[in-house]
Amino acid sequence: MRALALLEYFHDRQLDVDFVGLNNWDSWDINPALGSVNKWASNVYLLKEKPEVGNVLKRLLLYKLPGMQFKRHNKVPAGSIPDYTTYYLKKSFEELLIQKQYDYIIVSYAYWATLVKDNPYIGSARTIIDTHDFLTSQHQKDSKFQTSVSFGDELSRLNLFDEIWAISTDEHYLFSQFLGDKVKYLPMPFKTSTGSVETVSVPKYDLIYVASDNENNIRSINWFFEEVYQYLEDGIKICIIGKITSHVPDLANVTKIPFLSDLSSIYKSSKVALCPMLAGTGVKIKVVEALSFGLPVVCTKRGVDGLPNKVNNGCLVNDHPRIFADNINLLIKDQNEYLKHQKQGVDLFRSTFSKLSCYMILDESFNS
Repeated sequence: MRALALLEYFHDRQLDVDFVGLNNWDSWDINPALGSVNKWASNVYLLKEKPEVGNVLKRLLLYKLPGMQFKRHNKVPAGSIPDYTTYYLKKSFEELLIQKQYDYIIVSYAYWATLVKDNPYIGSARTIIDTHDFLTSQHQKDSKFQTSVSFGDELSRLNLFDEIWAISTDEHYLFSQFLGDKVKYLPMPFKTSTGSVETVSVPKYDLIYVASDNENNIRSINWFFEEVYQYLEDGIKICIIGKITSHVPDLANVTKIPFLSDLSSIYKSSKVALCPMLAGTGVKIKVVEALSFGLPVVCTKRGVDGLPNKVNNGCLVNDHPRIFADNINLLIKDQNEYLKHQKQGVDLFRSTFSKLSCYMILDESFNS
């Protein structure tokens, strides 16, 4: 969603943009998002992390041996976050830079910061890192993890760039304490330009939850059904969308949709959104997306991470299972409470996450 939003911005501003991704990342060959990428980007390059299996000697001389030297030169400190940049990937990236001189190069996640490190083909391009998350926090449960080492390494990777984007106000504050004015707060721009205030009188679903099946989401959905679900009012209809459905129990009042290309219709026929996150960093896109459709959100404290204000924002927040359930029951039964939180959420969306407000920040970065 972040990539597509940026590509749409470039298109709206009539800027020529090429898109570079990994050919084995999230099944691009069957992912419908690739159609949207092709729509907005002039060229789409899906690079490989390693060459095809072929001539053994050629593979040894052109990949294996140079790759070993590359790893030694770019060795990740023990206890730090991973570096996913391979020798072959960087060489493929450099070949693109040799063919065309770019004005701007944006890299998503510090995992691939090595793409610009000591790269002689960057030329005069302004380099930007879109952080997305505070990766040190994401990896704190990894084996042999060391907080000080990882944080220092993450800051060093970010400092390789001319400009650093933070999607979250919390991470903007953190990174800017060490990297200064290079750090810019860039919220997630959403297609919905003003936020919706439509109220569904008889919703098809009372609750909606959208999530992938990463470790944090699995833990969150297990907590919801094991600790919260028992306290909900009878008859509440729940719709769960995404790969997380494979971890959801079969219940009569729960509809599971593994994939849906357009969520707008389902949001418009739902009343309240859920975000029972127990861990994670960065702004929760599912929260902002729900607010953009005028849905109040019931969430834990992690659900409001990255929002510019933690109260009066359309979210009812609590980490206690019983109170979490009580907040859901309140919004479903009390129309006045529902409308109050709906208005707060729409106001927040319009002021911070609308295309208009986000495009103004992007225009400053690109001197448009």
